[in-house]
This record gives sequence, structure tokens and C-alpha cells, in this order.
Amino acid sequence: MSIREEIIRAIETLTEEELEAVRDYISFLREPEEVIPTEEEREALVRGREEYKRGEYVKWRDLKGAENG
Repeated sequence: MSIREEIIRAIETLTEEELEAVRDYISFLREPEEVIPTEEEREALVRGREEYKRGEYVKWRDLKGAENG
């Protein structure tokens, strides 16, 4: 079964309210709203990029593994 078919089957089981939420999400995916970061957010992005360049980060899979162990 293709992804399209899976989605269509799932949609057929949704309530009207859930369908409205799906429609809103699809609209967002097609045309995401422009978000202008605050000065604080810009500074956090710069810090994050600098930390990443220095190797100061944790991989997602390592975090996921820590939850289970």
C-alpha cells in the first residue's frame, strides 16, 4: 500500500473536527507562515552554531537511547 493510500484510509476514519485540523496542517505545509526570530532567538542560533562547530552537541539517537536505558 502506498503512503497516499494509507493517508486516504486514515482520513476516512476521522471526525469533522479532526479533518479541519488536518486541513489546517496541510495548508501550513504548503505555505508555512513566515516567522521573524527575536533578537534573543537570533543570539541563541548563533550560540548553537558555534557550539556545533566545536563539537558540543548530542546526537538525537543517543538521547533516544538514554530514555530507554
